[in-house]
Amino acid sequence: MPKIFSKSVLLQPRIPSLFVVGLMVAQYLIFGSGTSPEPKYTLKVQQPHYSTYLKEYRDVDAIKLNITSTCNLPQNYTEITSSIQKIVDNRQITAHNFKLEKRDSSTKSPTTVVFHELYVACVMGSKVAYRGDATGYAYLKDRRKIKVQDSSKKFIAVACSIVAN
Repeated sequence: MPKIFSKSVLLQPRIPSLFVVGLMVAQYLIFGSGTSPEPKYTLKVQQPHYSTYLKEYRDVDAIKLNITSTCNLPQNYTEITSSIQKIVDNRQITAHNFKLEKRDSSTKSPTTVVFHELYVACVMGSKVAYRGDATGYAYLKDRRKIKVQDSSKKFIAVACSIVAN
């Protein structure tokens, strides 16, 4: 004998409709509307400074330049060319050009790339005013390439003179 169901039982949703709407909203928030957000990128060039670490642990007098790139999206790597500028006879000249440097982001911090090993030998004695500059590209995990550029803005005197390139 066939089972007979009332119309109201057949039309009742098995999953509450608010739950279904919540799942749809969660899916939209997680996967977005199909486009990646616009990258917000910052390249921060710190002031060139005398490295007490290199003096203490390697017995090297050196001017050091630290650079950090930060993005709101995961990066594969960042490539930069940087330089240290100095003031001589009221003119700005390049004291040292660093070669092209490439650093990968870490799995622990995929939105940040740090350049800490940029330094050049100097001779203690006379005070020289230095500024750092950097330009390059950030390569994001979603394959986008972002142009980056920054400088440490001000010239600050350091009691160590960079020797000629």
